[in-house]
Amino acid sequence: MKVAHLIWSLKVGGSETMLIDIANEQALTNDVTLVLGNAVLDSTVLKGLSSRVKLISIGRPPGSRNPWYILKLLHTVKKLSPDIVHAHQESFIRVVRLLSAPKVLTVHDTNQELHSVIEYDAVYSISEAVRHDINTKHPDCLTEVVPNGIYFSALLPKTSYGQLPFRIVQVSRLYHDKKGQDILLRALQHVSEAIGGGRVLVDFVGEGTSREYLGALAEQLGVAPWCSFLGQQPRTWVYKNLHTYDLLVQPSRYEGFGLTVVEAMAARVPVLVSNIEGPMEIVGNGKYGYFFRTEDSVDCSEKIASVMKDSQRGNFSEELLGNAEYAKSRFDIANTARKYLEAYSKVIRRMPAGNNHRK
Repeated sequence: MKVAHLIWSLKVGGSETMLIDIANEQALTNDVTLVLGNAVLDSTVLKGLSSRVKLISIGRPPGSRNPWYILKLLHTVKKLSPDIVHAHQESFIRVVRLLSAPKVLTVHDTNQELHSVIEYDAVYSISEAVRHDINTKHPDCLTEVVPNGIYFSALLPKTSYGQLPFRIVQVSRLYHDKKGQDILLRALQHVSEAIGGGRVLVDFVGEGTSREYLGALAEQLGVAPWCSFLGQQPRTWVYKNLHTYDLLVQPSRYEGFGLTVVEAMAARVPVLVSNIEGPMEIVGNGKYGYFFRTEDSVDCSEKIASVMKDSQRGNFSEELLGNAEYAKSRFDIANTARKYLEAYSKVIRRMPAGNNHRK
């Protein structure tokens, strides 16, 4: 099967990393091309792309309205003559509607402004939370859930628990309106007041527009000595170091999935998430991870204290192993890639002969 994946920018982020992994896995048995619309390409992300995947960059400056780039994109994809065109941003429909090949879309998050999803031949959601969000806005758009996945074997497993200081990690873009890093800082203040400063430390891994705000908030709350902003790190660093932490906290205000939660579970690190649909879906509604009330920093701090207490139990490592096995059964990248290929085949089979150049 000839697959063409379309994405505007290739930079550090959950959906971009996810796409790289899916393309790599699909390319083991299929002809896969990644078409990059914009001239934004992060070398750390590109390093993860397999040599089996063809990369074509259109080179459009972000935000450019020059129609030449759109025509170049259309010509490029048409020349590839793919069996399926898989878009990863809804706006590609303005271009791909002119192609005869089947066109499908993956929606990677909730709270998205969606206007043209119904024009795609199929729409996929990365979680039930995203599917519900789409159907709320577009009741006539039937979507199929294809959960995200990771390479479980790439993560080192945690083997010891119960140490002090208790080290927390939060991995995501520093965009607190969505990711809720400010909630975690306030929780750090509460737990430090309760058990003593310096016994709990937090590392923030990532960069973003909230960096200055979060640094100032840490100073204001008096927790700056106990938190560090490590900046953007390549995924190899995260996979190498995740097992050294005692807890991953994902305090998001909204989130379609939460790939870092799966990564922590794979590394046998406890996870604490806000009780919103996407992350709660990953942790089996609390069976395989801890959760706190969204926006409630006090509840978050109390749950951190609970994890600290639980980590002293002798059977804690067995529970974390069970969580990792559960996550692997649901979120392995091989399953994600396979489900997409099966979904493509269904779309291709139902297309009228005149609308599919391969028929």
